[in-house]
Amino acid sequence: MRVAGSMFDARWDRLRSADKANLPALTAARARRLLDDFPEFGQVWKILGSALIDLARYEEAEAALLRAIAFCPLGRLWVPRSEMGRLRALRGDHEAAEFWYRQAIEAAPERAEPRVDLGGLLARSGRLDEAEAVLYAAVWCREGCHDEAWLNLGLVLRALDRIDQAVESFETALKLNPRHRGARRALRDVRQALRLSRRKTRKAAAPFETESGGTREPEAAAA
Repeated sequence: MRVAGSMFDARWDRLRSADKANLPALTAARARRLLDDFPEFGQVWKILGSALIDLARYEEAEAALLRAIAFCPLGRLWVPRSEMGRLRALRGDHEAAEFWYRQAIEAAPERAEPRVDLGGLLARSGRLDEAEAVLYAAVWCREGCHDEAWLNLGLVLRALDRIDQAVESFETALKLNPRHRGARRALRDVRQALRLSRRKTRKAAAPFETESGGTREPEAAAA
């Protein structure tokens, strides 16, 4: 639904400002007032649903998101579907969350965000190999938050103890978004772990020092 008019535009801008400022009570109040006059505006229903999630009013949030799904244009349908996945994940229903994330991917197969959401869910469930596959697909999507895709892929690779690859993923995330604090922190973590691992490897491979001050190679293990 497309709505035009200076009065609507001003109210829409105030609603988005409250949403971006992370003021969920104010966002919910402004969204409800706007919906009184424009009850079929899907994007407003989605914003209301997200605010209600942040307020832990989950049943109301679900009702709002179902309205958003009903009224959103097809090109934006992935947004409320992904948010429904977030709601289900917060309520501990990972099976339903996975369903909604996959529905979001179906609605926008070239957007990275739904795949990032699904990959994160799978990783938190310990399904790391599946998460890796989903996130590899995310980084090659044509549209969306590629820095988040590379970050989340790096987090999964770190969990799989593939540290060199994790370093590359975090570096790529930072090239795309040099101000990404999460990627910078994760990169520092894996670099320090990698240095420690290499130091340990060099120490284990170094020849042993003899009592006379010479060196000898470690003895081979007995057959």
